[in-house]
Amino acid sequence: MRPSARLRVSRIHRWLGLLATVPILAWIASSFVLHGVGLALPEGLQGDYELTRSHSAGLPLSSADLIPPDSVLRSLRAEGINRIYWLRLEPIGGVPAYVVKPGPFDLESVYDARSGERLDPLPDSILLRVADDELAGSHAVSLQPHQEFNRYYQVDEVAAVEVSVAGDQESTLVLSRASGRVLRRTDPMAAWFERVYRGVHVWQWGSSVRVFTAILFTLVGLTLTLIVLGGALWWDRRDRRRRWNSNVRPARRIHGRLAPLAALVLGTQMLVGGYLWFNLGLIEPRFRGQGSFQTDWTGGIQTTEVLPSAEVLAGRRGTAGAPADAAPPVQRFEWRAIEGRRFALIYSARDSLPVVLDVATGSPLTRLTPELAAAAAGAVVRGAELRDRVESEEYWMDWNARIPTFRFRASDPDDSDVHVSQHTGEVIQRRPAIWRAFGPFLVYHTFGFTGNAVFDTILLTALQLVALAMVVSGWRLANRKR
Repeated sequence: MRPSARLRVSRIHRWLGLLATVPILAWIASSFVLHGVGLALPEGLQGDYELTRSHSAGLPLSSADLIPPDSVLRSLRAEGINRIYWLRLEPIGGVPAYVVKPGPFDLESVYDARSGERLDPLPDSILLRVADDELAGSHAVSLQPHQEFNRYYQVDEVAAVEVSVAGDQESTLVLSRASGRVLRRTDPMAAWFERVYRGVHVWQWGSSVRVFTAILFTLVGLTLTLIVLGGALWWDRRDRRRRWNSNVRPARRIHGRLAPLAALVLGTQMLVGGYLWFNLGLIEPRFRGQGSFQTDWTGGIQTTEVLPSAEVLAGRRGTAGAPADAAPPVQRFEWRAIEGRRFALIYSARDSLPVVLDVATGSPLTRLTPELAAAAAGAVVRGAELRDRVESEEYWMDWNARIPTFRFRASDPDDSDVHVSQHTGEVIQRRPAIWRAFGPFLVYHTFGFTGNAVFDTILLTALQLVALAMVVSGWRLANRKR
């Protein structure tokens, strides 16, 4: 490199280094803190929440005082709805209610099971009671409106509320305004983690994903340019470094010796971080599996049908195990359609596996057959084929637990894996090929190589110290040159 070119590159490199100091230090400090928080919370940042095992109101859902499901179907038909995805009877905030899922990706609607009056969007009073009943030993304190992205719906944002919960399990619950469904649970540590992550680590201080992604990618580009220029200077000065003696300043020696390792770690981390944020930010709906939504879905329950009432189903529950009068009170009834057949799901608690009854025969099923599960998934997933069936367990937000599933590989454009509940036929997770490719990059970005949190944290700390040494020595060199 000619002396004049070397001088220009050196000056640009020095000024870029000074400008990049703040984001690099922010990334180093925040990654260390966030990794430490993850190490201290083996249950995950969501918190180890224990849902209440039954509704505190103890409402008799099989009472003859409640209107039959056919009455709700007639109301829907009057609204111009010809079929629905499923129908559910459960207490919502102390009110016995029918919850209707018009389509697999639509917001629910709610009807009072006593009067047939439509309740959604749910008022604050009901949502506060829902939050009161969600976490054991805890109670709702305050509520405020909120908009929430959720991977299970087709709309960009779901109208919701944030409810602050105090007591044994202090947290913030995000509840759907349409049905009271829990969209997110956040304990105080998780809330703090998210603020640090967004404000310091990915430089997002507002709701505009595109604006703050542009800022983040600009900083990443600045750092990569700094690394490229530094690499050019490091290579150009290779002969000079061989002649270094004891008179060379420690800052220059540290900066020169650690440059290749620091450039490799920082450069690859910047590229991987940009890739991860592209998935979690700009294309998040598709990354979360919405590209596999079959909007022209098939099947469902026709609103002209006659369904057995909760009272009839409660009487049939005895054929599935304990006598009906000896079994725990039913907390939820659910009607579903799979491949032309009608099934009733009976829950003794919200987060327990249901008793599954074939409506036509009244016979119980231990679980859905793989063929029925495939049919349930095929009705709502793009692509004509589901293959590579595997029995698995997958996390289900509604229960805050892992549940038994069948996993299928769909032939949709995103080559998605879909996890189908073995007991309901509900698709609870959709993981496209870009999600599966995401895993190894996330492992590198978080240094989760071995699964041993202590070893991985020590390795991360060592490499962070290398980057920190480069920053400090670079500042020393820049100050000396000035």
